[in-house]
Amino acid sequence: MQAANNLLNELGRLVGLDGLALDESGQCTLAFDETIVLTFVGDADDSLNVVSYVGDLQAENAPAARALLSRNFVPSGLGGGRVALEPNSGRVVLVNRWDGVRTDFALFQKQLEEFVNSVESVRAELDALPLVAPSVGSSRHSSEVPPPGSFI
Repeated sequence: MQAANNLLNELGRLVGLDGLALDESGQCTLAFDETIVLTFVGDADDSLNVVSYVGDLQAENAPAARALLSRNFVPSGLGGGRVALEPNSGRVVLVNRWDGVRTDFALFQKQLEEFVNSVESVRAELDALPLVAPSVGSSRHSSEVPPPGSFI
């Protein structure tokens, strides 16, 4: 996971967190403004995944599900990410993946910024839909940093 760690190390230097790297479980969590929490997860093939909670989807809200899934049709509209439902939880997350070997830091930085902007956009979209639990400011999830080794 050296290439994935190289990307995170460069990101850490940029934001003033020298030594930013995946932990022994292959994960690293980073919070922006206490509202957006990104969990980076390394893969054995040196790819780097990022997962960010965007809201909760109620089972009876088919219009919200349709709206979210339609965002996956053109992934460039989500900074290259995909909307997903976390298994067995009902939590909606935005995910993305970079090839750690083939992605230089400039591209990673640009795409990560687009990803964070997409997290904000999807949260706003979810907050505007009826029957969807709010994501920003929710005491249950918004600024809560998960324990090491867990997905957010």
